[in-house]
Amino acid sequence: MDERRRQRLSGDMLQVLQDVISREVSDERLQRVHCTRIKLSRDGSHATLFYEVPGTEEQRLESREAMESARGFLRSRIASAIRMRGTPVLSLVLDRSGEEGDRTLEVMRELEED
Repeated sequence: MDERRRQRLSGDMLQVLQDVISREVSDERLQRVHCTRIKLSRDGSHATLFYEVPGTEEQRLESREAMESARGFLRSRIASAIRMRGTPVLSLVLDRSGEEGDRTLEVMRELEED
């Protein structure tokens, strides 16, 4: 699969998953989940979903459990929304890059004040 097609499919899958999580999933542990990006393998057989959960570490753990339990449902929604030869296997990764960026900005602000 060429790079342009992979990028388009990743964007489409991300949109589908954001819509499904915000509108169709009734588990309240997923209310705070925000999908940040999807990395699709070269052959399209695997997709890694990166997501953020603001809040405490306990809320992140609860959300991770809920995401793991909803993985099959999310994959089935991708299959029904996007025409592909095969629906990719979905891996889930808690994305902490937003937190790390916030910490970096905080340190920079503190250095500016000094």
